[in-house]
Amino acid sequence: MVATMVVLGVLLGAWVLIQISTIILIVILGLVFAAAIEPLVYRIRRGGIPRSQAIGLAYILVFGIVGGILYFIVPQFLHQFSELNSAIPGIFQTLREQTASSSVEFIRTTGYQTVVRIESAYNSFRNSPSIAQDQAFGLASSIAGGLFIVASMLIVAFYWLTEKATAKRLVLDLFPLKRRARAHAIWDEIEFRLGGWTRGQLTLMAIIGTISGIGFFIIGVPYWLALAFLAGLTEAIPYIGPVIGGATAFLVALSDSTHKALAVAIFVFAVQQLEGNFLVPRIMKNAVGMSPLTVTIAVMIGGVLYGPVGTLLSIPIGAAAQVLIMNLTRLNDDRINNELRYMELSPIPALVEPEPPEPPGRQPDAEPAQAAGR
Repeated sequence: MVATMVVLGVLLGAWVLIQISTIILIVILGLVFAAAIEPLVYRIRRGGIPRSQAIGLAYILVFGIVGGILYFIVPQFLHQFSELNSAIPGIFQTLREQTASSSVEFIRTTGYQTVVRIESAYNSFRNSPSIAQDQAFGLASSIAGGLFIVASMLIVAFYWLTEKATAKRLVLDLFPLKRRARAHAIWDEIEFRLGGWTRGQLTLMAIIGTISGIGFFIIGVPYWLALAFLAGLTEAIPYIGPVIGGATAFLVALSDSTHKALAVAIFVFAVQQLEGNFLVPRIMKNAVGMSPLTVTIAVMIGGVLYGPVGTLLSIPIGAAAQVLIMNLTRLNDDRINNELRYMELSPIPALVEPEPPEPPGRQPDAEPAQAAGR
C-alpha cells in the first residue's frame, strides 16, 4: 500500500506540473528578465533610491529605449514588410525562370523543384479561407493572452527583485550550516549565467540586426529593413537562426540580381565569421558555458515542449541545470577526497599477527651459545 501511494503521489505531482506548465513558464520568464535588469537596478540604487522605485525606473528606462527604437523603425518596417508580401509571387516567378534557364543540370532539376514546392506551400497558406468569427475570437484571445503573459512576467520580475533577499535567506536556511556557503555560491552562479545570457543575447541580436541592415542597404537589397529585422530576430535561435536569416536575404537578392546575391552571400559569411570569432567570445564570455552538444539537446527538448519560446529558454535553463549537476559532482568528489585523506592520516593496522604467549610453567630455551658450551 505504501508503494502504491508513492506511485500515485508521483503521478499526481506530474499531472499538476503539466496543468500549471504555463504558470511555470511565466515564472521562468520573469526570473530571466529580473536577472537581466538586476545590474541596472543596483546602479540606480547607488543614488539612494529605494528598491521598489529603482525597479520602476529600470522598467521605464528599458521600455522607453525599446519603445523609442520601435517608434522610428516599426512604420518603415511594416511598409517594407507589406511590399515584400506583395512581391513574393513575382520573386517566386523570377526564381523559377532563373533555375529553369540555368546551365547547371542540378539547378535546373533539383533547384526548380525546390522553388516550386516552396511556392506551392506558400500559395496554399495565402489562399486559405478568410478568418471566421471563431478564428477571429481565437486570434483576439491569443493576443490578449500574450499581453497577459507579458504583464504577468513583469509582475513576477518586480516582486522577485523586491523580495529576493528574503526568499534567498529562506531557501539557504533549508541547508545545513556546513553546506550553506556552497548553496549560496550555486545560487549566485545561476543568477550570473541567466542574466549574462539574456543581456548578451539581446546585445547580439541588436548588433547583428544593425550590421545586417547597413550591409543590405549598401548592397542595394530590396526590403533591406525587413530582412535586417529578420536577421536580428533569428539570431536568438541557436545554430539555424543565422542560416534562416541569411538564406532569406540571399533568395530575395537573387530574384533581383545575381551579383547582389553573390555580394549578400559574401557579406553574410563575413558577418557570421565576425560573430563567431569576435562578438560571441567577448559578449557571451562565461555567460552560459555549455558545450555545443548540450546546447543542441537542450534546444531540441525546449522546442518539442514549448515551441519557439521553449527554444529560447532552453539555453538558460540548461545552463542552470548544468551548474547544479557540476556542483553536485564536485561535492561528491570532495566527499571522496575527504574520505581518502582520512584513510591516509589514520594509523595503518598491523598486518602480521603477534606470536602467541608461552604456556605457563615452561622455561624459555637457552641461547644457542650456552647450549653449545654445555
